[in-house]
Amino acid sequence: MASVDAGSPKAEPDEDELPHPPHASSNKDPASARFFTHEAYLVVPAASPTRGHTHILGAESAGPVAFVLMSGRIIARALGPGLLVTCAAAVASCGSSPNKGSPSGSDGGPSTVDATTTVDTDGSAEGDGSAASAEAGGSEAGGSAEAGAVVTSSQSVLQRGNDIYRRATFVEPALMPPAVAMMAPDTTFNENATFPANGVQTTNQGTASVLYLQEGPTTAGCPSGAAGCTATGRVAGAGMFFAFPALASNPNVVAFDESTGLTTWSAHVTNNTNGTNGGDGIRGTPVIDPTTRRLFVVTGNGPHTVHALSVDSGVEITTGGWPVTLASTTVSYGDAGTFNSPDQNQHGALLLLNDILYIPFGGEYGDGGQYLGWIVAIDTTNPTSIGAWATRSPRSGIWGSGGLASDGTYVFGVTGDTTSEPRNVSDSQEVVRVTGLAQFTRDEASVFFPTEWTGWDKPTGDLDFGASTPAFVPLPAGSNPPSLLIAPAKAGRLFVLNGADLSAGTYPNAGGALADIVVANTTAESMYTAPTIYTSSSGLHAAINAGDGPFGCPTAPPNGTNEVVLSISLQPGQSPIAQVAWCAVNSAGGGHLNYPPISTTTDGVSGNPIVWFLSGPADGGVAGGNQLTGVDGQDGSVLVRTTGAPCTDVPSMSFPIAVKNRIVVAALGHLCSWSINGQ
Repeated sequence: MASVDAGSPKAEPDEDELPHPPHASSNKDPASARFFTHEAYLVVPAASPTRGHTHILGAESAGPVAFVLMSGRIIARALGPGLLVTCAAAVASCGSSPNKGSPSGSDGGPSTVDATTTVDTDGSAEGDGSAASAEAGGSEAGGSAEAGAVVTSSQSVLQRGNDIYRRATFVEPALMPPAVAMMAPDTTFNENATFPANGVQTTNQGTASVLYLQEGPTTAGCPSGAAGCTATGRVAGAGMFFAFPALASNPNVVAFDESTGLTTWSAHVTNNTNGTNGGDGIRGTPVIDPTTRRLFVVTGNGPHTVHALSVDSGVEITTGGWPVTLASTTVSYGDAGTFNSPDQNQHGALLLLNDILYIPFGGEYGDGGQYLGWIVAIDTTNPTSIGAWATRSPRSGIWGSGGLASDGTYVFGVTGDTTSEPRNVSDSQEVVRVTGLAQFTRDEASVFFPTEWTGWDKPTGDLDFGASTPAFVPLPAGSNPPSLLIAPAKAGRLFVLNGADLSAGTYPNAGGALADIVVANTTAESMYTAPTIYTSSSGLHAAINAGDGPFGCPTAPPNGTNEVVLSISLQPGQSPIAQVAWCAVNSAGGGHLNYPPISTTTDGVSGNPIVWFLSGPADGGVAGGNQLTGVDGQDGSVLVRTTGAPCTDVPSMSFPIAVKNRIVVAALGHLCSWSINGQ
């Protein structure tokens, strides 16, 4: 039993107690050579005394335990299997954070927790107390903001990317070599988890990605008030996957039982009294608020409508200001004027942060109409309170399916092209940040645009920076820079920015990136992607997909390769700060048909990192994201490429998720799930 008393003198840990940064040379035991991107950390060997200045009643573990002081709360984690933790944190809570939508994703306010939690190999948790969950920012298990795992009881994936940073990384204890070589389709689930898919195609159109809520309706069987339920044998509290059929599909929101794939409920939301959706339907991935147990969905266009649905029944909330209409009468911003909903299109994933719902907008496919890049912000506690930011230049849409990213205070968006606008009246090809109800300050910290911007705008090009999505990377306290923003661009480049000062003092001039890396063809529409951020034994990585060569790989891929996944090694404080570490060939994709990666680790730190993506068949014969590939996050070597029943018609930019040692993705008309040996 170890204890840390708030009254003890402050002492620094011994060198052997500290995790070593991944770029440091060390031959120490792997359990202690961990890299935490936290404000402070202390690694405690099993059954040894601890020192420090934060009060924890104690911990027992089969292996070392790390206590992490992070944003005023305590995180306890095991660096080996068999974690058994008993904790009571005097600073806020253990395994919880103070705000909904905070980086670790807590679903509640500060609280003191006194609970015993055992984390099993299936990713679930059992306890004799109430372990604080960590929901709204993203995944609850291992979803702490600063890349460590929080010991909690849930694996919910509540918004795209699994947290507000959009790191798209997941903690799955059983997904490790050699077991993952046995990944196979979950046949019964896949046969049952189906839905209409009217009027959609695999490329260009874009569809919403799958979400997951572990804490389903508390009553067994079909929930009260639910429509379309076939999961009559559903276990009380069983989790649900959510799918969002696009365009003219009816229903267009479906919740599936996590085990059987049968429908728990279905719903159809529209944007006008005629019961239609202006041709757009639901495109941007919705978001779940586990505190209010509401699912926020945007339909459009003309007008666009923001809906709040009960996650327990699918019944739409029609009181308290819901639904919210986004139109010229309700949304405006300065000289940009009013919101022209008929010409806007809502592509990007929604973001929920501190009760504010952020919604990005671009235009219709083909650049038709009079649209701008917009970020609309709605206070979900008072939905009549709406703020917005819009680009000065026409078009310049925020197109990326991955949506906006956040550091917990600011929200980052990336804009697209315009036509021959002078820089002093343009917001094209920019990374911008807003806060609160989309308040914007035009300064060096809040705007970055690359030196290549003139060649990306029309008429020279149509190379929207905003076709891809950024990811925010927090770094340990004292780092310089304090954080990173990883921003891939359609024109085959990846920018590494200072997350706290986007232009590094360069704005209003172009440039200021910490790194500008060529990863694909710089004259073509090479990348539609969103990074996944993970740590391997060699350090921090950002992995992306690219769909048009030549590729910036250490070793050139075979001739005829249409798409690759590249992993970029990130080395803050070193030179170079970023370089391509490895490439893995994808036998599918290329151009507008692309398959963004996600990553998993077994411990939420750097254990057994795997990068996952949808690919073609094992023989590389037929294009299409109909099989699952997993590669080693350290070197890109293939660990598994499934050969079972294909997952047909996976659309472009459909982001997989990892839940309870399964990989799940939304295809047109159905979900696909894989697990070890299948189910």
